[in-house]
Amino acid sequence: MSYLVLARKYRPRTFADMVGQEVAANTLRGAITEGRVAHAYLFHGPRGTGKTTSARIFAKALNCERGPTPEPCGECERCQAADANAEADLIELDAASNRGIDAMRDLLSQVSYAPMRARFKVYILDEAHMLTKEASNALLKTLEEPPPHVKFFLATTEPEKLLTTIRSRCQIVQLAPLAEKQIAERLEWVFAREQIQAEPGVATELARRARGGLRDALSSADQLLSLAGSKPKLADLERLAGAGGADELEALCAAIEAHDGAAVLYALPLLRGGEIELCGGLLEHVRSMVVLGLCGEDAPLVEADAALRAKLVERARRVGAERLQTWLEELLAARERMRLVPAHARVGLESAHLALARPETTWPIAEFTERLQALEERLARGQAMGASPASMTSPSAGFAAPNKVAEPTAAPARAPSVQSPPPSAGNSIVGDAGGTSTRASPAPTMPVSERSSRPIEPTEAWKQTLAELASAAASLADVLRSRGR
Repeated sequence: MSYLVLARKYRPRTFADMVGQEVAANTLRGAITEGRVAHAYLFHGPRGTGKTTSARIFAKALNCERGPTPEPCGECERCQAADANAEADLIELDAASNRGIDAMRDLLSQVSYAPMRARFKVYILDEAHMLTKEASNALLKTLEEPPPHVKFFLATTEPEKLLTTIRSRCQIVQLAPLAEKQIAERLEWVFAREQIQAEPGVATELARRARGGLRDALSSADQLLSLAGSKPKLADLERLAGAGGADELEALCAAIEAHDGAAVLYALPLLRGGEIELCGGLLEHVRSMVVLGLCGEDAPLVEADAALRAKLVERARRVGAERLQTWLEELLAARERMRLVPAHARVGLESAHLALARPETTWPIAEFTERLQALEERLARGQAMGASPASMTSPSAGFAAPNKVAEPTAAPARAPSVQSPPPSAGNSIVGDAGGTSTRASPAPTMPVSERSSRPIEPTEAWKQTLAELASAAASLADVLRSRGR
Protein backbone atom coordinates (compact mmCIF):
# COMPACT_ATOMS: atom_id res chain seq x y z
CA MET A 1 0.00 0.00 0.00
CA SER A 2 1.33 3.44 -0.93
CA TYR A 3 2.27 5.87 1.83
CA LEU A 4 -0.25 8.58 2.66
CA VAL A 5 1.32 11.84 3.81
CA LEU A 6 0.33 13.17 7.22
CA ALA A 7 -1.44 16.22 5.77
CA ARG A 8 -3.85 13.96 3.89
CA LYS A 9 -4.10 11.21 6.47
CA TYR A 10 -5.14 13.62 9.23
CA ARG A 11 -7.19 16.00 7.12
CA PRO A 12 -10.32 17.07 9.09
CA ARG A 13 -13.55 15.36 8.05
CA THR A 14 -15.96 17.31 10.26
CA PHE A 15 -16.17 20.86 11.56
CA ALA A 16 -15.29 19.57 15.03
CA ASP A 17 -11.96 18.25 13.70
CA MET A 18 -10.89 21.63 12.34
CA VAL A 19 -8.17 23.38 14.33
CA GLY A 20 -8.27 27.10 15.07
CA GLN A 21 -11.13 28.01 12.71
CA GLU A 22 -14.05 28.18 15.15
CA VAL A 23 -15.49 31.38 13.63
CA ALA A 24 -15.62 29.97 10.10
CA ALA A 25 -16.97 26.62 11.31
CA ASN A 26 -19.69 28.22 13.42
CA THR A 27 -20.69 30.47 10.53
CA LEU A 28 -21.22 27.50 8.23
CA ARG A 29 -22.99 25.50 10.94
CA GLY A 30 -25.29 28.43 11.63
CA ALA A 31 -26.16 28.81 7.95
CA ILE A 32 -27.46 25.22 7.93
CA THR A 33 -29.21 25.47 11.30
CA GLU A 34 -30.99 28.72 10.45
CA GLY A 35 -31.82 27.68 6.89
CA ARG A 36 -29.76 30.50 5.37
CA VAL A 37 -27.47 28.56 3.05
CA ALA A 38 -26.39 30.85 0.21
CA HIS A 39 -25.87 29.75 -3.38
CA ALA A 40 -22.18 30.80 -3.46
CA TYR A 41 -19.39 31.02 -0.87
CA LEU A 42 -15.89 32.43 -1.12
CA PHE A 43 -13.31 30.87 1.24
CA HIS A 44 -10.10 32.86 1.53
CA GLY A 45 -7.07 32.90 3.81
CA PRO A 46 -3.35 32.02 3.88
CA ARG A 47 -2.17 28.70 2.49
CA GLY A 48 -2.62 25.61 4.61
CA THR A 49 -5.37 27.03 6.83
CA GLY A 50 -8.24 24.84 5.59
CA LYS A 51 -10.07 26.63 2.78
CA THR A 52 -10.70 23.61 0.55
CA THR A 53 -11.19 21.40 3.59
CA SER A 54 -13.92 23.72 4.89
CA ALA A 55 -15.64 23.66 1.50
CA ARG A 56 -15.57 19.86 1.40
CA ILE A 57 -16.97 19.50 4.90
CA PHE A 58 -19.70 22.03 4.12
CA ALA A 59 -20.62 20.08 0.98
CA LYS A 60 -20.80 16.85 3.02
CA ALA A 61 -23.02 18.53 5.61
CA LEU A 62 -25.41 19.72 2.88
CA ASN A 63 -25.60 16.32 1.19
CA CYS A 64 -25.56 14.09 4.27
CA GLU A 65 -28.50 11.67 4.24
CA ARG A 66 -29.34 12.79 7.80
CA GLY A 67 -29.39 16.43 6.87
CA PRO A 68 -28.65 19.02 5.85
CA THR A 69 -26.96 18.83 9.22
CA PRO A 70 -24.44 21.05 11.07
CA GLU A 71 -22.13 18.03 11.35
CA PRO A 72 -21.86 15.34 8.66
CA CYS A 73 -22.33 11.87 10.12
CA GLY A 74 -19.47 10.29 8.19
CA GLU A 75 -21.36 6.98 8.01
CA CYS A 76 -23.96 7.37 5.28
CA GLU A 77 -23.29 6.63 1.63
CA ARG A 78 -22.99 10.32 0.68
CA CYS A 79 -20.44 11.08 3.40
CA GLN A 80 -18.35 8.02 2.64
CA ALA A 81 -18.41 8.75 -1.09
CA ALA A 82 -17.24 12.32 -0.42
CA ASP A 83 -14.42 11.10 1.86
CA ALA A 84 -13.30 8.66 -0.84
CA ASN A 85 -13.43 11.35 -3.58
CA ALA A 86 -16.04 9.22 -5.37
CA GLU A 87 -19.05 11.53 -5.12
CA ALA A 88 -20.29 12.28 -8.66
CA ASP A 89 -22.19 15.37 -7.51
CA LEU A 90 -19.19 16.94 -5.78
CA ILE A 91 -17.11 18.45 -8.60
CA GLU A 92 -13.76 19.91 -7.58
CA LEU A 93 -11.99 21.96 -10.25
CA ASP A 94 -8.48 23.39 -10.11
CA ALA A 95 -8.89 26.86 -11.57
CA ALA A 96 -5.13 27.22 -11.98
CA SER A 97 -5.06 24.53 -14.69
CA ASN A 98 -8.62 25.08 -15.98
CA ARG A 99 -8.62 28.83 -16.11
CA GLY A 100 -9.76 29.55 -19.63
CA ILE A 101 -13.11 30.36 -21.18
CA ASP A 102 -13.46 26.89 -22.76
CA ALA A 103 -13.15 25.09 -19.43
CA MET A 104 -15.70 27.44 -17.89
CA ARG A 105 -18.15 26.87 -20.73
CA ASP A 106 -17.87 23.11 -20.27
CA LEU A 107 -18.57 23.51 -16.54
CA LEU A 108 -21.56 25.79 -17.04
CA SER A 109 -23.05 23.49 -19.65
CA GLN A 110 -23.48 20.84 -16.95
CA VAL A 111 -24.99 23.13 -14.30
CA SER A 112 -28.58 22.78 -15.45
CA TYR A 113 -28.60 18.99 -15.00
CA ALA A 114 -30.01 17.68 -11.71
CA PRO A 115 -27.68 15.87 -9.28
CA MET A 116 -27.38 12.12 -9.76
CA ARG A 117 -27.57 10.94 -6.13
CA ALA A 118 -26.92 13.83 -3.76
CA ARG A 119 -29.25 16.59 -2.62
CA PHE A 120 -27.09 19.34 -4.19
CA LYS A 121 -24.59 19.48 -7.00
CA VAL A 122 -21.60 21.29 -5.47
CA TYR A 123 -18.81 22.89 -7.50
CA ILE A 124 -15.56 23.69 -5.66
CA LEU A 125 -13.26 26.02 -7.62
CA ASP A 126 -9.82 25.96 -6.02
CA GLU A 127 -7.37 28.84 -6.66
CA ALA A 128 -10.27 30.82 -8.11
CA HIS A 129 -8.14 33.95 -8.55
CA MET A 130 -6.35 32.20 -11.44
CA LEU A 131 -9.41 32.35 -13.68
CA THR A 132 -9.02 34.56 -16.72
CA LYS A 133 -11.13 37.67 -17.06
CA GLU A 134 -13.18 36.02 -19.82
CA ALA A 135 -13.82 32.92 -17.72
CA SER A 136 -14.77 35.05 -14.71
CA ASN A 137 -17.23 37.05 -16.78
CA ALA A 138 -18.76 33.86 -18.14
CA LEU A 139 -19.29 32.64 -14.57
CA LEU A 140 -20.99 35.83 -13.35
CA LYS A 141 -24.60 35.25 -14.40
CA THR A 142 -24.73 31.63 -13.28
CA LEU A 143 -22.97 32.49 -10.04
CA GLU A 144 -25.62 35.07 -9.22
CA GLU A 145 -28.68 32.99 -10.12
CA PRO A 146 -27.76 29.29 -10.26
CA PRO A 147 -30.41 26.54 -10.34
CA PRO A 148 -31.72 25.68 -6.85
CA HIS A 149 -29.86 22.35 -6.82
CA VAL A 150 -26.40 23.95 -7.42
CA LYS A 151 -23.93 25.44 -4.94
CA PHE A 152 -20.66 27.18 -5.83
CA PHE A 153 -17.72 27.21 -3.38
CA LEU A 154 -14.68 29.28 -4.40
CA ALA A 155 -11.35 29.03 -2.57
CA THR A 156 -8.45 31.45 -2.97
CA THR A 157 -5.41 32.86 -1.22
CA GLU A 158 -5.65 36.17 -3.10
CA PRO A 159 -9.27 37.41 -3.10
CA GLU A 160 -8.22 40.88 -4.25
CA LYS A 161 -7.40 39.38 -7.69
CA LEU A 162 -10.97 38.23 -8.17
CA LEU A 163 -13.41 40.48 -9.96
CA THR A 164 -15.34 42.70 -7.58
CA THR A 165 -18.54 41.49 -9.21
CA ILE A 166 -17.68 37.90 -8.28
CA ARG A 167 -16.90 38.79 -4.68
CA SER A 168 -20.17 40.68 -4.37
CA ARG A 169 -22.15 37.58 -5.39
CA CYS A 170 -20.60 35.35 -2.71
CA GLN A 171 -20.87 34.92 1.04
CA ILE A 172 -17.29 35.47 2.22
CA VAL A 173 -15.75 33.09 4.78
CA GLN A 174 -12.33 34.19 6.02
CA LEU A 175 -9.92 31.69 7.55
CA ALA A 176 -7.20 33.09 9.79
CA PRO A 177 -3.63 31.84 10.33
CA LEU A 178 -3.42 29.35 13.19
CA ALA A 179 -1.65 30.14 16.44
CA GLU A 180 1.66 28.39 17.05
CA LYS A 181 0.28 26.78 20.20
CA GLN A 182 -2.63 25.25 18.28
CA ILE A 183 -0.32 23.88 15.58
CA ALA A 184 2.09 22.47 18.16
CA GLU A 185 -0.72 20.72 20.02
CA ARG A 186 -2.01 19.20 16.80
CA LEU A 187 1.49 17.99 15.88
CA GLU A 188 1.93 16.34 19.28
CA TRP A 189 -1.44 14.64 18.81
CA VAL A 190 -0.33 13.35 15.40
CA PHE A 191 3.03 12.18 16.83
CA ALA A 192 1.20 10.25 19.55
CA ARG A 193 -1.02 8.48 17.02
CA GLU A 194 1.96 7.70 14.79
CA GLN A 195 4.05 6.53 17.77
CA ILE A 196 6.72 9.13 17.11
CA GLN A 197 9.01 9.90 20.07
CA ALA A 198 9.97 13.48 19.31
CA GLU A 199 12.32 15.46 21.53
CA PRO A 200 10.56 18.20 23.56
CA GLY A 201 10.45 21.39 21.56
CA VAL A 202 10.35 19.77 18.10
CA ALA A 203 6.61 20.36 17.67
CA THR A 204 6.97 23.95 18.87
CA GLU A 205 9.78 24.68 16.43
CA LEU A 206 7.89 23.09 13.54
CA ALA A 207 4.85 25.21 14.44
CA ARG A 208 6.96 28.38 14.49
CA ARG A 209 8.40 27.65 11.05
CA ALA A 210 4.95 26.95 9.59
CA ARG A 211 3.88 30.57 10.17
CA GLY A 212 0.20 29.83 10.66
CA GLY A 213 -0.31 26.95 8.22
CA LEU A 214 -1.09 23.54 9.68
CA ARG A 215 -0.55 21.81 6.35
CA ASP A 216 2.96 23.28 6.09
CA ALA A 217 3.71 22.05 9.62
CA LEU A 218 2.57 18.51 8.77
CA SER A 219 4.58 18.56 5.53
CA SER A 220 7.70 19.66 7.43
CA ALA A 221 7.05 16.92 10.00
CA ASP A 222 6.93 14.36 7.17
CA GLN A 223 10.25 15.63 5.86
CA LEU A 224 11.80 15.56 9.33
CA LEU A 225 10.67 11.97 9.94
CA SER A 226 12.16 10.93 6.60
CA LEU A 227 15.46 12.48 7.65
CA ALA A 228 15.68 11.51 11.33
CA GLY A 229 13.36 8.51 11.75
CA SER A 230 10.87 8.01 14.55
CA LYS A 231 12.95 9.86 17.18
CA PRO A 232 13.57 13.34 15.76
CA LYS A 233 15.58 15.90 17.72
CA LEU A 234 15.88 19.66 17.62
CA ALA A 235 19.35 19.32 16.08
CA ASP A 236 17.80 17.49 13.13
CA LEU A 237 15.67 20.52 12.33
CA GLU A 238 18.79 22.58 11.62
CA ARG A 239 19.52 20.34 8.65
CA LEU A 240 16.19 21.14 7.03
CA ALA A 241 15.98 24.07 4.63
CA GLY A 242 13.65 26.61 6.10
CA ALA A 243 13.29 29.74 8.15
CA GLY A 244 15.97 28.78 10.67
CA GLY A 245 15.66 28.33 14.41
CA ALA A 246 15.27 31.06 16.99
CA ASP A 247 18.94 30.72 18.03
CA GLU A 248 20.11 31.12 14.43
CA LEU A 249 17.97 34.23 13.95
CA GLU A 250 19.21 35.71 17.22
CA ALA A 251 22.84 35.18 16.16
CA LEU A 252 22.10 36.86 12.83
CA CYS A 253 20.44 39.86 14.50
CA ALA A 254 23.38 40.18 16.90
CA ALA A 255 25.83 40.34 13.98
CA ILE A 256 23.72 42.98 12.20
CA GLU A 257 23.42 45.03 15.38
CA ALA A 258 27.22 44.93 15.84
CA HIS A 259 27.82 46.13 12.22
CA ASP A 260 30.04 43.06 11.68
CA GLY A 261 29.82 42.07 8.02
CA ALA A 262 31.97 38.96 8.38
CA ALA A 263 29.88 37.71 11.31
CA VAL A 264 26.71 38.30 9.27
CA LEU A 265 27.98 36.09 6.45
CA TYR A 266 29.02 33.35 8.86
CA ALA A 267 25.68 33.56 10.66
CA LEU A 268 23.72 32.94 7.45
CA PRO A 269 23.15 29.16 7.21
CA LEU A 270 24.21 27.32 4.07
CA LEU A 271 20.82 26.85 2.45
CA ARG A 272 19.90 25.16 -0.80
CA GLY A 273 16.73 26.80 -2.01
CA GLY A 274 15.60 28.12 1.38
CA GLU A 275 16.82 31.71 1.13
CA ILE A 276 13.33 33.20 0.75
CA GLU A 277 12.08 31.16 3.72
CA LEU A 278 15.00 32.37 5.85
CA CYS A 279 14.26 35.98 4.87
CA GLY A 280 10.61 35.44 5.82
CA GLY A 281 11.62 33.94 9.16
CA LEU A 282 13.87 36.91 9.94
CA LEU A 283 11.02 39.26 8.97
CA GLU A 284 8.79 37.60 11.57
CA HIS A 285 11.61 37.75 14.12
CA VAL A 286 12.22 41.48 13.58
CA ARG A 287 8.50 42.15 13.56
CA SER A 288 8.27 40.48 16.99
CA MET A 289 11.01 42.80 18.25
CA VAL A 290 9.16 45.85 16.96
CA VAL A 291 5.86 44.79 18.55
CA LEU A 292 7.37 43.87 21.91
CA GLY A 293 9.50 47.01 21.96
CA LEU A 294 6.47 49.23 21.37
CA CYS A 295 3.75 47.31 23.23
CA GLY A 296 5.68 45.72 26.10
CA GLU A 297 6.93 42.26 26.94
CA ASP A 298 3.44 40.86 27.60
CA ALA A 299 1.93 41.92 24.25
CA PRO A 300 -0.40 39.16 22.98
CA LEU A 301 0.42 40.01 19.34
CA VAL A 302 3.61 37.92 19.48
CA GLU A 303 3.80 34.17 20.01
CA ALA A 304 6.96 33.37 21.94
CA ASP A 305 7.95 31.88 25.28
CA ALA A 306 9.10 34.00 28.21
CA ALA A 307 12.84 33.49 27.58
CA LEU A 308 12.64 34.50 23.94
CA ARG A 309 10.40 37.46 24.76
CA ALA A 310 13.00 38.78 27.20
CA LYS A 311 15.74 38.54 24.54
CA LEU A 312 13.59 40.27 21.94
CA VAL A 313 12.64 43.12 24.27
CA GLU A 314 16.26 43.69 25.32
CA ARG A 315 17.48 43.84 21.72
CA ALA A 316 14.58 46.08 20.69
CA ARG A 317 15.53 48.60 23.39
CA ARG A 318 19.18 48.60 22.30
CA VAL A 319 18.53 48.88 18.57
CA GLY A 320 15.55 51.24 18.66
CA ALA A 321 12.19 51.15 16.89
CA GLU A 322 13.25 53.36 13.96
CA ARG A 323 16.22 51.18 13.08
CA LEU A 324 14.13 48.01 13.38
CA GLN A 325 11.55 49.48 11.02
CA THR A 326 14.38 50.12 8.56
CA TRP A 327 15.31 46.44 8.88
CA LEU A 328 11.75 45.44 8.07
CA GLU A 329 11.63 47.64 4.97
CA GLU A 330 14.98 46.33 3.69
CA LEU A 331 14.02 42.69 4.27
CA LEU A 332 10.67 43.12 2.51
CA ALA A 333 12.41 44.64 -0.51
CA ALA A 334 15.08 41.91 -0.47
CA ARG A 335 12.48 39.14 -0.45
CA GLU A 336 10.80 40.60 -3.52
CA ARG A 337 14.15 40.89 -5.32
CA MET A 338 14.96 37.26 -4.53
CA ARG A 339 11.63 36.15 -5.98
CA LEU A 340 12.38 38.03 -9.19
CA VAL A 341 15.88 36.52 -9.52
CA PRO A 342 15.67 33.09 -7.84
CA ALA A 343 18.90 31.86 -9.44
CA HIS A 344 20.83 34.46 -7.40
CA ALA A 345 18.73 34.36 -4.25
CA ARG A 346 21.83 33.71 -2.12
CA VAL A 347 23.52 36.85 -3.43
CA GLY A 348 20.40 38.88 -2.74
CA LEU A 349 20.17 37.48 0.78
CA GLU A 350 23.79 38.30 1.61
CA SER A 351 23.61 41.75 0.00
CA ALA A 352 20.52 42.69 2.00
CA HIS A 353 22.02 41.61 5.33
CA LEU A 354 25.33 43.34 4.66
CA ALA A 355 23.39 46.53 3.84
CA LEU A 356 21.62 46.27 7.20
CA ALA A 357 24.97 45.93 8.95
CA ARG A 358 26.36 49.18 7.50
CA PRO A 359 26.38 51.85 10.20
CA GLU A 360 25.49 54.74 7.91
CA THR A 361 22.27 53.03 6.75
CA THR A 362 21.00 52.39 10.25
CA TRP A 363 21.21 55.75 11.97
CA PRO A 364 18.00 56.83 13.69
CA ILE A 365 15.85 59.16 11.62
CA ALA A 366 15.52 61.54 14.56
CA GLU A 367 19.30 61.96 14.66
CA PHE A 368 19.39 62.64 10.92
CA THR A 369 16.67 65.26 11.31
CA GLU A 370 18.33 67.01 14.23
CA ARG A 371 21.72 67.23 12.53
CA LEU A 372 20.29 68.34 9.22
CA GLN A 373 18.41 71.13 10.98
CA ALA A 374 21.64 72.23 12.64
CA LEU A 375 23.41 72.30 9.28
CA GLU A 376 20.61 74.25 7.65
CA GLU A 377 20.71 76.84 10.41
CA ARG A 378 24.45 77.29 9.90
CA LEU A 379 24.02 77.55 6.15
CA ALA A 380 21.28 80.12 6.61
CA ARG A 381 23.62 82.24 8.75
CA GLY A 382 26.28 82.04 6.04
CA GLN A 383 28.83 80.33 8.31
CA ALA A 384 29.17 77.07 6.41
CA MET A 385 29.58 78.37 2.87
CA GLY A 386 33.37 78.47 3.05
CA ALA A 387 33.84 75.62 5.52
CA SER A 388 35.97 72.64 4.65
CA PRO A 389 34.42 69.15 4.31
CA ALA A 390 36.15 68.10 7.51
CA SER A 391 34.45 70.82 9.51
CA MET A 392 31.10 70.01 7.93
CA THR A 393 31.29 66.42 9.19
CA SER A 394 32.62 67.21 12.62
CA PRO A 395 30.27 66.83 15.61
CA SER A 396 30.14 70.59 16.05
CA ALA A 397 28.84 70.98 12.50
CA GLY A 398 25.84 68.75 13.13
CA PHE A 399 26.95 65.42 11.49
CA ALA A 400 29.31 62.86 12.88
CA ALA A 401 30.77 60.64 10.17
CA PRO A 402 29.81 57.01 10.81
CA ASN A 403 33.24 55.71 9.80
CA LYS A 404 36.53 57.37 10.64
CA VAL A 405 37.87 59.05 7.51
CA ALA A 406 41.08 60.93 6.86
CA GLU A 407 40.51 64.64 7.23
CA PRO A 408 41.61 66.57 4.15
CA THR A 409 44.22 69.25 4.51
CA ALA A 410 42.57 72.58 5.16
CA ALA A 411 42.90 74.93 2.22
CA PRO A 412 43.73 78.58 2.85
CA ALA A 413 40.66 80.70 3.22
CA ARG A 414 39.77 82.79 0.21
CA ALA A 415 37.58 85.81 0.16
CA PRO A 416 34.51 85.32 -2.00
CA SER A 417 34.88 86.94 -5.37
CA VAL A 418 32.23 89.16 -6.86
CA GLN A 419 31.64 88.65 -10.56
CA SER A 420 30.63 91.43 -12.82
CA PRO A 421 27.27 91.16 -14.59
CA PRO A 422 27.28 88.88 -17.66
CA PRO A 423 27.79 90.48 -21.07
CA SER A 424 24.79 91.71 -23.01
CA ALA A 425 25.03 88.76 -25.43
CA GLY A 426 22.83 86.71 -23.14
CA ASN A 427 24.26 83.33 -22.22
CA SER A 428 27.14 83.44 -24.73
CA ILE A 429 30.67 84.21 -23.57
CA VAL A 430 33.62 85.25 -25.73
CA GLY A 431 36.56 82.89 -25.87
CA ASP A 432 40.22 83.65 -26.25
CA ALA A 433 40.07 83.55 -30.06
CA GLY A 434 37.02 85.71 -30.30
CA GLY A 435 34.68 82.72 -30.77
CA THR A 436 31.38 82.46 -29.04
CA SER A 437 30.48 79.56 -26.72
CA THR A 438 26.86 78.57 -26.10
CA ARG A 439 27.61 77.35 -22.57
CA ALA A 440 25.57 79.14 -19.92
CA SER A 441 27.51 81.50 -17.71
CA PRO A 442 27.72 80.64 -14.01
CA ALA A 443 25.52 82.48 -11.59
CA PRO A 444 27.26 85.40 -9.91
CA THR A 445 28.58 84.71 -6.45
CA MET A 446 26.84 86.75 -3.78
CA PRO A 447 28.90 88.61 -1.15
CA VAL A 448 28.89 87.19 2.38
CA SER A 449 26.98 90.11 3.82
CA GLU A 450 24.23 89.75 1.19
CA ARG A 451 24.10 85.95 1.59
CA SER A 452 23.63 86.17 5.34
CA SER A 453 20.68 88.52 4.94
CA ARG A 454 18.86 86.36 2.35
CA PRO A 455 17.23 83.17 3.70
CA ILE A 456 18.21 80.01 1.83
CA GLU A 457 15.46 77.85 0.39
CA PRO A 458 15.24 74.29 1.89
CA THR A 459 15.92 72.67 -1.51
CA GLU A 460 19.05 74.76 -2.01
CA ALA A 461 20.26 74.07 1.53
CA TRP A 462 19.70 70.35 1.01
CA LYS A 463 21.77 70.32 -2.21
CA GLN A 464 24.58 72.22 -0.49
CA THR A 465 24.51 69.81 2.43
CA LEU A 466 24.85 66.79 0.15
CA ALA A 467 27.63 68.43 -1.85
CA GLU A 468 29.67 69.16 1.29
CA LEU A 469 28.96 65.75 2.80
CA ALA A 470 29.95 63.82 -0.34
CA SER A 471 33.63 64.67 0.02
CA ALA A 472 33.93 63.20 3.53
CA ALA A 473 31.27 60.46 3.78
CA ALA A 474 30.33 59.45 0.25
CA SER A 475 28.28 56.41 1.23
CA LEU A 476 26.19 58.44 3.68
CA ALA A 477 25.67 61.11 1.03
CA ASP A 478 24.48 58.44 -1.42
CA VAL A 479 21.98 57.13 1.14
CA LEU A 480 20.62 60.60 1.82
CA ARG A 481 20.46 61.43 -1.89
CA SER A 482 18.45 58.31 -2.68
CA ARG A 483 16.21 58.21 0.38
CA GLY A 484 16.33 61.57 2.04
CA ARG A 485 13.73 64.26 1.56
